[in-house]
Amino acid sequence: MHGRAPERATLRGLLAGAGERGSALLLRGPAGIGKSTLVDEARATAIELGFRVLTCAGVQRESSAGLAGLQQLLHVVVDRADRLPDRQRAALHSVFGLGPGTSPDQLVLSVAVLGLLEDLAQEQPLLLIVEDVQWMDRPTANLIGFVGRRVRDTAIVMLVTCRSDSVDPITELGLPELPIGRLTEHDATGLLAELDPGMRREVRDRVLDEAEGNPLALVELSRGLTERGLHDTAALPARLPLSARLENAFADQVARLPLPAQDLLLLAAAGDAVTLTELGKAAHLLGIDAPEQQLGQAQAAELVRRAGDELTFRHPLIRSAIYGAASFPRRIAAHRALAEVFAGDPERSAWHRAAGTVGRDEAVARDLAEAAGLARARGALGGAMRYLERAAELSPAPHLQGRRLARAADAARQSGLPDAARRLVAAAQKVADPLVQADLAITESYLALYVGTAGLDIGRLIESARRAAPVDPDIAASLLLFASIRCRQESPGTATGDRILEGLRELGLPGDDPRMTMATAYLAPAAHAEQLITAVRAATRDLLTLPPPWASGLATASESLYEWVLAGACWTASAEGYRRAGALADLAGVQIQQARNLLVRGRLADAALVADEARRHGADLGLPLIIAATEVLTAQLAAWRGDETKTTGPFPADRADLRFHLSWAHGLAALSAGRHPEALDELLLAAGHPDLGPLAVADLTEAACRAGDPEQAAPLVDAVEDRTRPFRSGLLRMLIERSRGLLAGDDRAEEHYRAALGMPDTATEFPLQIARTRLVYGEWLRRQRRITAARDELAAAATAFDLAGAGPWADRARSELRAAGVTAGTPAKPLAAQLTPQEMQIARLAADGRTNKEIADQLFLSHRTVGAHLYRIFPKLGITSRAALPGAIADLR
Repeated sequence: MHGRAPERATLRGLLAGAGERGSALLLRGPAGIGKSTLVDEARATAIELGFRVLTCAGVQRESSAGLAGLQQLLHVVVDRADRLPDRQRAALHSVFGLGPGTSPDQLVLSVAVLGLLEDLAQEQPLLLIVEDVQWMDRPTANLIGFVGRRVRDTAIVMLVTCRSDSVDPITELGLPELPIGRLTEHDATGLLAELDPGMRREVRDRVLDEAEGNPLALVELSRGLTERGLHDTAALPARLPLSARLENAFADQVARLPLPAQDLLLLAAAGDAVTLTELGKAAHLLGIDAPEQQLGQAQAAELVRRAGDELTFRHPLIRSAIYGAASFPRRIAAHRALAEVFAGDPERSAWHRAAGTVGRDEAVARDLAEAAGLARARGALGGAMRYLERAAELSPAPHLQGRRLARAADAARQSGLPDAARRLVAAAQKVADPLVQADLAITESYLALYVGTAGLDIGRLIESARRAAPVDPDIAASLLLFASIRCRQESPGTATGDRILEGLRELGLPGDDPRMTMATAYLAPAAHAEQLITAVRAATRDLLTLPPPWASGLATASESLYEWVLAGACWTASAEGYRRAGALADLAGVQIQQARNLLVRGRLADAALVADEARRHGADLGLPLIIAATEVLTAQLAAWRGDETKTTGPFPADRADLRFHLSWAHGLAALSAGRHPEALDELLLAAGHPDLGPLAVADLTEAACRAGDPEQAAPLVDAVEDRTRPFRSGLLRMLIERSRGLLAGDDRAEEHYRAALGMPDTATEFPLQIARTRLVYGEWLRRQRRITAARDELAAAATAFDLAGAGPWADRARSELRAAGVTAGTPAKPLAAQLTPQEMQIARLAADGRTNKEIADQLFLSHRTVGAHLYRIFPKLGITSRAALPGAIADLR
């Protein structure tokens, strides 16, 4: 290869260093620039060095089919999946049709692939080659990015090639890139001299100009001149875009073959990963005589290569040139022949039947819809989306067209393709069928919840439910429940809630359906508090049997009633249900709420673990709203712990709940740092939320008193007490009594503080709020010169803050203790405090006796990643064995 010395050295360096560090690299450049040649050289070098090589390539006209690239990459090693954790093994087997269809989540499948590749790399170094990722099916491309970002601690080198003219977000894999540019004039001239030493100067200059430093163009343009006997510039074709010129050059070569050989190549171009055996059968159906002889002519023309029963094109542009140059009737015939050959594979057969169909055909559309069901069952949601979209194009009836587009949109959402989901929703909106509109409303609502896209406004959700109710009351109820959630998040306390509740009552839901209870708790909790608390407790008697969506709905209902402990149990049940199902987007959404619940209850370490896992899932699945919510959670944790943090935002303007939590976090941080006027401003914003505001009332009161402006707080405390009187919440009673103590004169303060500390169950369930009450009570006692009593309260507060990791608050308590005459040093942090949240989560599970594979299944990690974490955890804890873990982390459990 002329030139490319730096690029070749880079690839050799990656291969040479694989024993110490894995790597992934994206080679980006225009068609024909030499990416494939560099990769072929790397392949040869890797084989010499003892690497195992696995390859796959994108195919231009099949880019929407699901997981075709993954099957191509792993088909020769999938039998090694037996060593994976159970859930991951089942996911991989399902995709390859080796076990029952489990419809695995994309992240579960990604972790399974990573685990399999890590296992293989333990035996010998591994080179993964992924060519033309811009044409790869989207689920495989996402998976490639996932694996490529995690190979650093493995003996894996991944090389990915991509056309530089592709602007599809599919090519944004988050991998380091090596741009492959044009050859220098010197190198291009040298290559052309090698190809045709006798070329006349004016022809050579024109070819150099036309080729623009592109090696493939130099080869093919000079080959075309030689084969056609052209020796002067007048006979050269008019200038075209380079990729078109290359395709024309390849099409020219194909056109010089006999027609039967051209038809054989067309079959290969139309079929994805078609074997030579299958190609022979299709050739027979098309009446192609002596296919072996025709194939030999194509090989002699250097258009294709064969290896065993496989056939590959010398360059991807050859495939597109063959398909593009063929007449429409010839393409139709090729696809129909392939459909017959693949009759035993319902998915491939239906796909080719569809490609060979002109106009609308319900029978073919129905076959494609059934193929979509098969694809969904094995976890190929991207493939299901494409099948359904094509089925809609073939559907004669508008209502079937709309329903298939709606199902395609939901498959796109579940497979992590929000842009495709929105496009399909827009296409299906043209169909007036009420069930189609209801399905679309649910898809848009999920996108709004997790991705942060603008969903239907609440009024349109209500209207969609009204139209669906006569046809399907169940889907209407689900829509109204979504509307009630949105109403609580975005505009709580408005009259819209009455419309939602009236709509649910009109549906006449069965008595054991908890959706009426949920929605009433979301929208009108104070009006029916006693009845709702009884109903929620009855509905949650057996949490293990509740479907995860209902468990999370009842968790939100419990929080609306300020039953935080019951809500925490419901969130845990819902999270475990989604975890068992492998529904990672839903799990991440529930974990946001679970972490908030843990924060309210003062369990900072647990909240950090849950929030960190939600953040990882949000990043892996591309869920920006989940990531934004974890940033807010991080800010809230930092306000207690005193960590430096910065929220990047921006956050959706219609999410009142996010605005509340962020204002509360900023206010608490400012209060802890002594910036009292700033704290008061932030906490006044937080207190404006009608449902969540009462949680911040004591912080607001303290900020107002310390800022010298208690009049700001007094009416708000009265309003909170009036609004929350129907509820039984010990937490709210404690916060209100603490606020009263801060506002009261010296003759009344103590009775309020003691009342706050005497609330039943709050000491065990809300230890940080009890500590906060002890802190202000101890400060008051010291000011009253009741030093002994002050020391007791302040010491208890400092101990509670230290146990929870609330550093700034513990420092404040110790400062007050010193002022009370007690020497109070800062206790040493336990070694376990050095662990990251993910390391702590792994350490806890290992301490409970879980194996690496069981932990991997629980946390959606590869089992070797779990082992690597434990390898780093042991020295941090000063231990050398798994048996010592329980004692080493006991203080942080």
